[in-house]
Amino acid sequence: GMLSWLEVAMKWIMEMIYKVIPNWGVAIIIMTILLRLIIYPLTKKSSESSLKMQEFQPKIQEIQTKYKENPQKMNEEMAKLYKETGYNPLSGCLPLLIQFPLIIAMFNLFNNYFEFRGAMFIPGWIPDLSVGDSIATLKFNLPLLGNQIRILPVIYLVSQLFYGKMTSTSTPTQSNGQMKFMMYGMPIIFFFIFYNSPSGLLLYWTVSNILTMVQQIYINKLMKAKKAEMEKAKANEIPVFVPKKKKK
Repeated sequence: GMLSWLEVAMKWIMEMIYKVIPNWGVAIIIMTILLRLIIYPLTKKSSESSLKMQEFQPKIQEIQTKYKENPQKMNEEMAKLYKETGYNPLSGCLPLLIQFPLIIAMFNLFNNYFEFRGAMFIPGWIPDLSVGDSIATLKFNLPLLGNQIRILPVIYLVSQLFYGKMTSTSTPTQSNGQMKFMMYGMPIIFFFIFYNSPSGLLLYWTVSNILTMVQQIYINKLMKAKKAEMEKAKANEIPVFVPKKKKK
């Protein structure tokens, strides 16, 4: 498939790590850390762009109110504002666009390669990363879930909700309903979709969410310090007064 090269690359990285630390779960965690470090510049740029957009929210709302009866003029004014401020609406989507191919490749990794069948992480909880984790088996099926009680999908859901809460920023074209659906609705939908997926996939996704949140906290601190420094420099500027010439 189109992502076979990515599967091979991720498989090779995991195998190199496994030679040093013979635990496939640990190999996934370390590989996830390496991938997050690689795409950190894009994550930082996306976060800076989102924070920059928040500064211009009053101006955006002013344009929306002023031209609400003229969508074409509104779009023209919004494009003009983006050009003046250097904001790119698509920049916030880049980390997400990169994340999905990685998730798909990780899903295929545990389904296409026989050597990962029975790959262990934690005995008694996740003895096989190619199938879902299980702590108990019910005598009946739960709707949409089956008869297995799994912990990793719940941990993933919690991490995804926190991740969405921390990184979400409303855009000019998003309503509150759309933003809430993206923040809460999508993680719940993915919870049911991936409940019975390979635990290796959920382990990767959960660790990736946690690392992204840590990166976001660090980026927020950098941006806050940078903003404080700019405000301090602006306050320390000495105004230059040009004396008026006396009239003769």
